[in-house]
Amino acid sequence: MKSYQFLLSIFAVVMSFAVAQAANPPVIDVNVQGVARQSLTLAGVNAGGAGGQTFFKTLQNDLQRCGWYRLAANGQVKVTGTVSGSQGVTESLAVAWPGKRFAWDRAAVDTEQVRRHAHELADAIVNATTGETGIAQSKFAMVFQSGTRKSGQAVQDLYVCDYDGQNLKRITTDGSPIVGPRWGADGRTVYFTSYRLGYATVFRADTRTGAVDRLANFSGLSTGAVPSPTDPNKLAIILSHQGNPELYVMDVITKKLTRLTRTPLAAEASPCWSPDGKRICYVSDVSKTPQLYIVDVATAQSRRLTLKGGENVQPDWSKNGIVFATRRGAPYRIAVINPDVGERSLRYLTPVNEQYESPSWAPDGRHVVTARKQGREYSVWVLDAAEKGAAPYKPFSSGKGQWLSPAWSR
Repeated sequence: MKSYQFLLSIFAVVMSFAVAQAANPPVIDVNVQGVARQSLTLAGVNAGGAGGQTFFKTLQNDLQRCGWYRLAANGQVKVTGTVSGSQGVTESLAVAWPGKRFAWDRAAVDTEQVRRHAHELADAIVNATTGETGIAQSKFAMVFQSGTRKSGQAVQDLYVCDYDGQNLKRITTDGSPIVGPRWGADGRTVYFTSYRLGYATVFRADTRTGAVDRLANFSGLSTGAVPSPTDPNKLAIILSHQGNPELYVMDVITKKLTRLTRTPLAAEASPCWSPDGKRICYVSDVSKTPQLYIVDVATAQSRRLTLKGGENVQPDWSKNGIVFATRRGAPYRIAVINPDVGERSLRYLTPVNEQYESPSWAPDGRHVVTARKQGREYSVWVLDAAEKGAAPYKPFSSGKGQWLSPAWSR
């Protein structure tokens, strides 16, 4: 990777492109291990037939990956009952924990529905026993780079898959370079920047139908579109139609723009919203190096958040802070910062000698998906931000080619 030289020279794009050998998209596998909080047993589940086994294995993997449980022969949380069938499955289960229980009685008609029901049950267990949001029904959007053209331009397309790597689906087919996909609140729309027109322009894709359309027709570049978590019709977006790249909020319906930054000698990039939709964190090189800033949407007043490091880029905001990629005398590392405290709250999620980029929070505000560089290869990994000290990440991808810019659905 070109170490963000592209980011520094054309900063609003905020992405460089890796060099890879042409390859077919690989089969994805995920193995995430988190912190055990409660003991949970599946010993009382009788899984019969191929469909029953698929349900059981999917549920078991979900509960292992979520990080809230330790699977044991006898646990505080007990799942009992029967799942049986070949392709379709009859589900008759009960989940019990001290003083509480709920029943799960459903029928699935095919393998896709079997897996979906297992994901739904896993998230229901997490929410009921911990009060947290589950991740089993979430998805990833990511960029797959299969090679480079003779011109040196990357051949890239947008893909989506379930958070466990299943149901991999190709969304774009033109091979144009893609930057920074971000999910809409509906869990099916992905906003991304593409070079299919020869310059940076924001598109949106319906991941169910595969339909792709241009978001808005502005002169100059447009990039970094991300919807507000409280109003899906409000997008933070970087536009250069009035000169250099600046941060705006756009109304999707009326196309009305509200300008939030005015930095004639700098450029802004990579916006992300606070969970309450009142603030936006973004990257600016107004201080001559890319740093994180926070702007109040109502007043357009900005303040600098990061004070150290040569580069602080690619932020994403959740209830547990802002996760971002930082370069502080080492390869890019993933760090988390409390936006109300600042630098003294910063903690790293990755080791000093390993390079990770493009972090994105899971809907639980605990896990982070990121791209890891090993040699010349990039692959997708998952981090557990709640596990301190140790390195809580496991590989996400396999096969040749590059997986870049992963984004976790909300």
